[in-house]
Amino acid sequence: MAILRRNEHQTKRPRVVVVGAGSAGAVIAARLSQNQDVDVLLLESGPDVAAALEADGIQSTNFVEALEVENRNLRIPVRRTASQGLSDYVRGVGTGGSSSVNAMVGMWGMASDYDRWERDLGCDGWSWRDVAPVFANLPIPLFTTLLGEWGNVDRALVDAATDLGFERRDDLSTASLAGHGIGAVALTCNGGRRASVNDIYLEPARSRFNLEIRGSSAVDRLNMNGNDVVGVHLANGSDIDANAVVVCAGAISTPQILLRTKIQRSGIGHGVKDHPAVAFTLALKEPSEARYAISTLLRTTSTRTGKHNDNSQTEQGNIHLLPLNHTTAHDKMHGAMFAAVMRVYSTGSITLAGLHDNQPDGGRNSAKIDLNLLGDERDMDTMTEATLMLATMVEGRSFAGITNSVSNELTTDDMQGWLLNNVGSYSHIGCSSKMGALSNEEAVVDTAGRVIGYSHVWVCDASIFPDLPSGNTHLPVVMMAERISQRISESLLPN
Repeated sequence: MAILRRNEHQTKRPRVVVVGAGSAGAVIAARLSQNQDVDVLLLESGPDVAAALEADGIQSTNFVEALEVENRNLRIPVRRTASQGLSDYVRGVGTGGSSSVNAMVGMWGMASDYDRWERDLGCDGWSWRDVAPVFANLPIPLFTTLLGEWGNVDRALVDAATDLGFERRDDLSTASLAGHGIGAVALTCNGGRRASVNDIYLEPARSRFNLEIRGSSAVDRLNMNGNDVVGVHLANGSDIDANAVVVCAGAISTPQILLRTKIQRSGIGHGVKDHPAVAFTLALKEPSEARYAISTLLRTTSTRTGKHNDNSQTEQGNIHLLPLNHTTAHDKMHGAMFAAVMRVYSTGSITLAGLHDNQPDGGRNSAKIDLNLLGDERDMDTMTEATLMLATMVEGRSFAGITNSVSNELTTDDMQGWLLNNVGSYSHIGCSSKMGALSNEEAVVDTAGRVIGYSHVWVCDASIFPDLPSGNTHLPVVMMAERISQRISESLLPN
């Protein structure tokens, strides 16, 4: 049965409110507004900026420039491990969300990721067989740099990896079985410009009469009539009625909205995951003139896999070594190398910290975010191996040729302590309102993105990942939004 229908007495089209204009929300709004019988209102907490008016840093193919555009980066205090204090976690804000400021690395993940979603995590219809065609048809361009465009750190990584016997391959971003290899990584840019979801999805849709994009409109909670969602309540105190709401506020904000709404699903804010990563800063002998901060990637599989898991296929490609040709837009004398764990077992949490009248927003944006990185022994073991691999590599011949020094104070006699004090993350937070089977009490949404037990409300962003894919999360979120927007569209059709 259709959830929205028109009859002869109706004079207005039904309204769908989409909360958040990032990697999911922009896609959802663009796809739903293709139906001229529906009005779509896209609410974004940050500024709405048309693609042609974007700041140079946002348009740049060098993502470190985007991170310096002040009003497009939100810094959220999080605790990464119990050994660390609070530190900033950067999320994109404004139309395009994090797709406007991320590192532009476009990856699909491993085929085994999605097969596990269906086989082990109750997400029927989300196997590799189901999602691969969607990935292949995404309109987001994937650009692979040529050897002559690589920076000093890119070339050093490829040389070092080749010396260690890694195979050269330039399909690491999209090949479903590429668990090992070194080569160019695909970037979400085109024609010398970043290709955000604002560019690719929203810009062609802006002229539609039934789509309104409203910036500076943060949503505090959903408005309810029993278990039926009837609109949204904004942070400024105003209310907007809706026939349906799609929450796409991101893996940090979405669970907070659901918690403030008092949605009764025990999994909200639990099971949070991120890809842990450590970095060594490189003092370069020659300035980096690379146009792209990242052009290459080493992907490999931990040798410790068998210690914890007999199914080694699920661990394929669980280590990334990633170069950074320069660390800021203005400092060309420093680069970095990262080691990251891409198959994660540790889980953290996002909980409301309580309201405080002495805060400008009443404490509305206050939350306790604990990532608990490396809290699981399996992650610690893999991170240890990845870090030692990285340390060996940057001390070798290839990196010696480009660096004067490496900020490596690695304490191998207390490796676990060092990692707990120094680990950061890839900023791929997800799994905070997971998708799953109706029988799973921890699942927040079903396999169509509908909030279980509630009407007229969906969630679509990285929060609903049943588990993190073994790659950068932007394209998997876009893939999910393409599929869930189709499910929502089908629900909007009249009988």
